[in-house]
Amino acid sequence: MMIKNRSTRSFFVPRRWVPRPGMASYFTFGNYRRVWMTLIVSLSITCLVPLSIITVIHQRNVDTAMNVELLLRAERSASNARRTVGNFLQERMDALRFIVNEVGYEKLNHTEQLKNVLRNLKVGFGGISDLGMIHDDGTQVAYVGEFNLMGRNYRNEKWFKECMDKGQYISDVFKGFRGVPHIILSVKSESPKGEVFILRATLDTAKLIETVSSYKSSEYADIFLINLEGFCQTPSFNYGEGDGLHKAGFSVPPPASRTHALEIKDFKGERFIMAYAYINAGETETPFILINLKRDAPMGTVWDTSKTQAIRIFFVSVFVILLIVYLTSTYMINRLFMSDSIKAGTLRAAEHKSQLASIGQLAAGVAHEINNPLAVINEEAGYLMDLIEMDDAPPEKTELSEHIRSILDSVDRCGTITRQLLFFARQFDVKIMNFHPADILSDVLKFYHKEAEYRNIRLTVDVSPRTPVIVSDKGKFQQVFINLINNAFQAMENNGALSIAIGPMEPDFVTITVSDTGCGIPSENLSRIFDPFFTTKGDSEGTGLGLSITYGLMQKLKGKIDVNSKVGKGTTFTLIFPLDMQGDSTS
Repeated sequence: MMIKNRSTRSFFVPRRWVPRPGMASYFTFGNYRRVWMTLIVSLSITCLVPLSIITVIHQRNVDTAMNVELLLRAERSASNARRTVGNFLQERMDALRFIVNEVGYEKLNHTEQLKNVLRNLKVGFGGISDLGMIHDDGTQVAYVGEFNLMGRNYRNEKWFKECMDKGQYISDVFKGFRGVPHIILSVKSESPKGEVFILRATLDTAKLIETVSSYKSSEYADIFLINLEGFCQTPSFNYGEGDGLHKAGFSVPPPASRTHALEIKDFKGERFIMAYAYINAGETETPFILINLKRDAPMGTVWDTSKTQAIRIFFVSVFVILLIVYLTSTYMINRLFMSDSIKAGTLRAAEHKSQLASIGQLAAGVAHEINNPLAVINEEAGYLMDLIEMDDAPPEKTELSEHIRSILDSVDRCGTITRQLLFFARQFDVKIMNFHPADILSDVLKFYHKEAEYRNIRLTVDVSPRTPVIVSDKGKFQQVFINLINNAFQAMENNGALSIAIGPMEPDFVTITVSDTGCGIPSENLSRIFDPFFTTKGDSEGTGLGLSITYGLMQKLKGKIDVNSKVGKGTTFTLIFPLDMQGDSTS
């Protein structure tokens, strides 16, 4: 059990993956480590690319959702602040309208009465520091407050002209005669006698600043007011004090009737989410724009946690995927190499047996060749024996010499035939050399002459005079044609014909066709004839390895083999060989 577990684990460990010497040509791949690396890379890309795309899309969706949420929050906060600031100013403008309508010109023209009104305003609303009544010629005729402004003339001031023209006015923050930041609220009215006057109140910015700042939602938020020229009206920790003298570092947003939120870059290049709203105090227009800024970079804890978890899951997934891809690829290549090793051993053994079978078939032909000289030797030796036994006188020297020479010639003939067979058998060893294809085919066909004569099979060889010498493995070349000619003889009945044509093929090839008049191969079997163990013969007539081995030999010779056959007509094999199997011409 322990051995089995250890063997299973070994499949997940990379091996050397190098075929034994002389076995490389039988393996599916030449470089298994490269296949292993290619498999790992391709599987990793296939798995990690979709994962990366999904992660990027998720992160973008998170960022988009975060930005939308921040925009909505900023817009909601700005909208609430807008209503509050608008109500703050409207309440005080309504109070001024109530005073001019109910108290009247006569009472407001008296300082004591004006003091009582100011005191009631401070108690009821807060934020109002002084109060004054101004005649239609611009002269302040009544005033209560901290500054000495009695008798001041404001006819050339912008706020005075606006109020006289529109009947009401709210100024932006400015310093004016008193030298401190303040806001003017003013309404125009007319006495029963037709005297036009303006009731003017000065609004302390502290109360307004407190109201605006109450809507600051976080340490990254910056909520403040600017005027139509872009100057800060309340303090901003990004752009300075709200004294009306410090300009905000971004362009004034376009007018809008409702609150808007958008992403901006200020003049320094910093990114912000900005919500803005133009403020009105009821029907009275104001010069104020409420700005709610939030930095784009800092994110809420929930968003940070979500993105961090997603990134963590991504890297864990990458690690797991790479580990699985590594183990799976290693296991597959180990199994493939082991299967190829078994297949290579089987094919090599089958090829060796095929070679031995070919030699056996050739030996049968050689036996017929040897029979003739052996018969001569037998006859001559018998005749000599008869001469010696029958005559008392010894035979003449000349007569003995003739018969002995005939015996020696027959022995020499037998030796020649035996040497041809031995030499032919040795050609199965791997040996790349120069040779002419016609010479090898001539040697092979010598062993089939007797069978061809006996079965009346016509052998023809057509060699083009332009056929060049090739550089190839002579033994494998020889084995290819032994297998094909054996198949042809088995497929043909008596009185058949075997034709072989040899010629050059541009640019650097030699083509050889082997045609027989045998039974032919059905079209549905043509695509399978080179498969191992496929045969149309009976179980006792073939193993189905001949053409498979031939196909493998052609691959080793860097050649190509093709077949064309018609049932009842015959079969033609077309073989293409490179002039030099060690060169690159086969490409």
